[in-house]
Amino acid sequence: MAPADEPVPSPDVIITGAGVAGSITARRLAETGARVVVLDPAPPFPPNPERRGALYMKPAVNYSPETRFAHEAFLAASAFYSRLQTEHADIDFWSPTGTLSLAWNEREHKRQEKLIARNQWDPAFLQPVSPQKASSLSGLEVTVPGLWFPAGGHLRVDALRQAALTHPLIRVITTTAHAQQAQAGTDRWYVQMPSGDRFQAQTLIFATGAASTQWAPELPLGCIRGQLTTLPATKLTPRVAMAGAGYALPPFGGRVCVGATFDRHSDLEKPDSHSDQANLENLAHWLPSLAEALAKPQAYGNWAGFRSTTPDHMPLAGELNGHYVLAGLGGKGLMYAPLLADHLMALRLGASSPLDEDAAERIAPSRFFQR
Repeated sequence: MAPADEPVPSPDVIITGAGVAGSITARRLAETGARVVVLDPAPPFPPNPERRGALYMKPAVNYSPETRFAHEAFLAASAFYSRLQTEHADIDFWSPTGTLSLAWNEREHKRQEKLIARNQWDPAFLQPVSPQKASSLSGLEVTVPGLWFPAGGHLRVDALRQAALTHPLIRVITTTAHAQQAQAGTDRWYVQMPSGDRFQAQTLIFATGAASTQWAPELPLGCIRGQLTTLPATKLTPRVAMAGAGYALPPFGGRVCVGATFDRHSDLEKPDSHSDQANLENLAHWLPSLAEALAKPQAYGNWAGFRSTTPDHMPLAGELNGHYVLAGLGGKGLMYAPLLADHLMALRLGASSPLDEDAAERIAPSRFFQR
């Protein structure tokens, strides 16, 4: 261990947080040749098979700037996951099954009709489908129409994190974020470890979700609890990722995944049986054929976590007080993270961002402090 006043060999970038956003950002930076140290209290080794998610978006009826950003993010995410899966064939995390969004009630049915009538969509991105086509795609009895996203799919989230972090220029250190102290030097950042080691780097990125307020208390970040539920697969299971009032994902390891709860006022960190039951009751509202198949007493599996949110529902990605922040992705981290990682990579290198100026301003942390 180096003396207290002498830093250990320096990386180019320090990232606090190895969640989806932090892991993917680490990967993209490492692919440019940057040496990256990632600090996280619970890196995904081994990955938790219960933690899953879908690549899905809900376009607005009118093609707003926010929808344009989500559209670009969706396509970037699908391409990134496909490439990363090819590079790490031994880590099974991405299933490009497509995603089917059902018009599960009258309000959503009318919204989808307007969405199709007012826009010209590339069928490689979005296609309207009849109840019969929805049934054929999903392998379930579906009585409503929907929207088909051919480039969608579902993911094993921790396996994705593991694949992203598996790179020779990435070093992952298991440590608690609250024990780290960061302070600005002239053009360097220093992070003191509980062990006494000290890292320094020119670039520091906070990607710790709602906990990013520990480093930047002025940020208006909130958090909303979510719990997903897995159950043993039956003969009747979805073949594609499905979305409605929640989501339902095809079997992985013999288990179907449904979710997720949206608990604004809960700070419960561990999964609970009440949330499992809420997920199944919600499923009955929008996908009754699957809910009926899963209705028998089952051995629940589950995972609970917290979504990092912002008042305007747009993520935070950019420079703040000399460091970078990546937070506030809400329930859209799997869709947003690859594009936001490329944006931060461009900012660090002084290169052109994949985002236009308007989109970059809409996600900049500074937007909350402009008068």
